[in-house]
Amino acid sequence: MQNLTNALRILRGFCATFFCVVLTSTASSTAILAKSSKKISQETQTATNDTAKNADSNDTSTSTQSTQDTPTKESKNPKNIAPKNIVGGVAIKVNGDPITIYEIKNIQKQRHFDKSQAVEFLIAQRLKTQEIERLKINVDDERLDREIENIASQNQMNTQQFMLALKREGIEYDLYRDELKDQIETRELMRNVLLSAETSSEDEIHRYYNEHKSEFNTPKEVEVARYSAKNPKLLERTIANPNTTISGVEKTQEKLELSALNPQIAQLFSSLKEGRFSQILDAGGGNYVTFRVVKKHGQTLMSFEEARQYIAQKLSQNSQEKVLSEYFEKIKQKAHIQTLREP
Repeated sequence: MQNLTNALRILRGFCATFFCVVLTSTASSTAILAKSSKKISQETQTATNDTAKNADSNDTSTSTQSTQDTPTKESKNPKNIAPKNIVGGVAIKVNGDPITIYEIKNIQKQRHFDKSQAVEFLIAQRLKTQEIERLKINVDDERLDREIENIASQNQMNTQQFMLALKREGIEYDLYRDELKDQIETRELMRNVLLSAETSSEDEIHRYYNEHKSEFNTPKEVEVARYSAKNPKLLERTIANPNTTISGVEKTQEKLELSALNPQIAQLFSSLKEGRFSQILDAGGGNYVTFRVVKKHGQTLMSFEEARQYIAQKLSQNSQEKVLSEYFEKIKQKAHIQTLREP
């Protein structure tokens, strides 16, 4: 049950990664690091609400491009720098939506970003939220309940058992619902954007499967060492020195039955050679994980139906990434992004 819950957390990270890579395209390091969905704490939201009401009256806005926001009042502070005691003041506005200094510092700390990466992440986050609102994408409680029931059912649990499994993993149920809602809304937004994009034909998918069958010979079971830490840099040190015990890194041994996992995750473990590490993944809740394949057992050929989604995604990924990247770059160029004070 723990393995299945871990797989769910990793899958959520994969979905969030794909969207963040699209939005934060200004630097590859930002794209690599921006792996998790929106998790701003309630304290951050409170700071935003408290400071957003009166930020403009004392600041001059430096606009990167103006399309749809209303003009702000001129500031008496020519350098656009806030007094040092305003820690949570509004630093940036994205089409009128504020980003506070507190949020920037908080994201830097939570995700180990530098300042520019944190700013790009939060701008991308605001643009995504605004697009979801503009397209009237809404996920109500009833749909969330159905999604959670389905996830629990797929893991041979009822909802109460699933909630207990989340609690054992240190995941708050309300936070999980919020993240799931954000994930579904993001998925719907991407579907809207990609609606007109070309997709691979059934013949192309069949041809790829028949010509690359060795790629779909998967082990039945994989023994892995799971390394987890709060700081991804500690996991980088572990990967570089696998035989060294590093403080702050927790190691556990697990045995995974690949048929019970999502095909994309199963493919990840299948493609790794024994002794090799996976990429570092965001497991949620401020935790990062990497897996080292210890031993593979048995072998089975993944059926075409099992492989179909993976192949379709692989074939279309380049074209889809281009479509998404261009779409959100246009949104960013049109956005009214104001720097009110130096973060």
